[in-house]
Amino acid sequence: MTAETARPGVFRVVAFARFILSTSGRRAWPAAVFLTLGSLTEGLSILLLVPLLTLLGPGAQSVSIPLPDLFSAGVGGTLQIGLVTALAVLSLVVTLQALLMRAKTIYMADLLVEVVDHVRMDLFSAIGAARWRFLSSRRHADLHQTLTVEVDRVHMSLNHLLALVQTLVILAIYTAISLMISPTMTFVASGVGLAFLALLTPLRRRSSAYGAVVTAQKQKQFRTVDAFLGGLKVVKSLTAEPRYVRRLDADLSDARSEFHRYMGVASLAGALFQILSALGLSLFVYLALNVMRVPMAQLIVMIFLFMRIAPRFTAIQSHLQELMMNLEGFDEVRRLTRACRQEAEPTLGRASALPLNEMITFRDVTFRYGADQPPILAGLFLAIPARRITALIGPSGGGKSTIGDLILGLLEPDAGEIAIDGIPLGPDAVRAWRRSVAYVPQDVFLMHDTIRENLRIALPTADEAAMWRALDLAQAGDFVRRLDFRLDTVVGPRGTRLSGGERQRIALARALLMEPQLLILDEATSALDWENQSLIAKAIEGLRGRMTIITVAHRPSMISFADWVLAVDQGRLVEAGAFRELRAKPGSAISKMMDGENGDGAANAQRTA
Repeated sequence: MTAETARPGVFRVVAFARFILSTSGRRAWPAAVFLTLGSLTEGLSILLLVPLLTLLGPGAQSVSIPLPDLFSAGVGGTLQIGLVTALAVLSLVVTLQALLMRAKTIYMADLLVEVVDHVRMDLFSAIGAARWRFLSSRRHADLHQTLTVEVDRVHMSLNHLLALVQTLVILAIYTAISLMISPTMTFVASGVGLAFLALLTPLRRRSSAYGAVVTAQKQKQFRTVDAFLGGLKVVKSLTAEPRYVRRLDADLSDARSEFHRYMGVASLAGALFQILSALGLSLFVYLALNVMRVPMAQLIVMIFLFMRIAPRFTAIQSHLQELMMNLEGFDEVRRLTRACRQEAEPTLGRASALPLNEMITFRDVTFRYGADQPPILAGLFLAIPARRITALIGPSGGGKSTIGDLILGLLEPDAGEIAIDGIPLGPDAVRAWRRSVAYVPQDVFLMHDTIRENLRIALPTADEAAMWRALDLAQAGDFVRRLDFRLDTVVGPRGTRLSGGERQRIALARALLMEPQLLILDEATSALDWENQSLIAKAIEGLRGRMTIITVAHRPSMISFADWVLAVDQGRLVEAGAFRELRAKPGSAISKMMDGENGDGAANAQRTA
């Protein structure tokens, strides 16, 4: 149970209502007017309908509406209205009520959608503004679930809050009218309703607890579905579909069991209300007829009012119950939004990008992903020359990708300093620096859209000529020109309608469209065949001298064109120097890598022969 869930229900409802008021701003006041006027017209129609139903007799030409003592002086305690006038007023009031209800429905629907969209966009923008270290520690399935399912629960919470407010307004008006006609009946009906609400307090607490259970269950379901869809090709290749089907079925079965238990408790509300209503009404009718000697006509009015007032308490309980259950969604959204805001990257700082004319330096840089985890980098010193191709090599887990993320400004060092031409890459310079840095990862991100729109992710204002220049630089222009729709070719989900090499070259073209000062290739060709690797290697060699390039790779064929080599192992720099010098040095890291690949190639050729 979360801290929010543990708070008393009334405080959670009040906190939610205050948030909605602050979010909706001035639009909340017309909503309150609509609610009040709609309820008032309904009450007036009841006030006119009751005497018409109970006091009219054959040939009657007027109706008498009893007035409370406060208004009865000088008019004999009743207000006489002609029959035609009463019917005309009743019709007018009902018509006005219908028009108000229609206007209210439209206005409230627009307001509700606007508030929920605000909540969703607030969370969405908070996630986008959060630091990468924070986001990388969260499950993407959980972020997706909060943005969709939990925000939809905020929608349901708001629905029930508005319905609750409307019910309370109507109940207040009914109570006022009932006091004008029969104070005794008002106290009886109100007493039954309040007793009902008090009796069901534990059920509302159970609703809050169940709301937290629903959130946890939805997270499990989303994680299973996300893992299944994210690795669908591998899952099918391993014929592992039944495993995920069984897992999701087990998740859904647990959810059904919890829902069944909850509904077993929640359904008590209706049954208890019917029992209490029947007992209260029976007791009152008995006392009214045998003790108080109430006239039958007045008794009918009192019973009618009882039947109008008492069910409102059931509605209050129902809306409170659903509200308490779905408020956990609101709490989850607010928790994640606050956490993202607390981890937000600085938005203010340098207006222009840092220049890169000399080198990037690491000075005694230490980094760990968690306070309780060993350091990935420990006291690292290194220098990356500008306008050169630098190969970053080393065993898996040695810290190469982390160095790339630190250079990008996605991660911040725990100690030490990263500098661009001697200027520290601090929080105030990160976003400006990223505008001049392009990044191509191993797992290419392509939208299910055209090549044109995928390129425009990097530079929305790019014209077609700039796109073709970038494609040609990335050795992708020829194959795009051969496509039926060229730049308007839809690449499919995650670019699946293109080959792996084509996707990588589109991703490289997108990076080059930015005309960056620095290009980082992080294992960008590790899954490609030699032909595609050679095409991308040719593209990179063609960029020599135009920009600073860092290539992180395990395959020597992708670093043989490097000017400078940095070998990293266990978070420390173990070797640095010009490629040709280190290649010629026996026992160097680059020599071992190159000889290892050549040896594997010879062995493979011998086995083939």
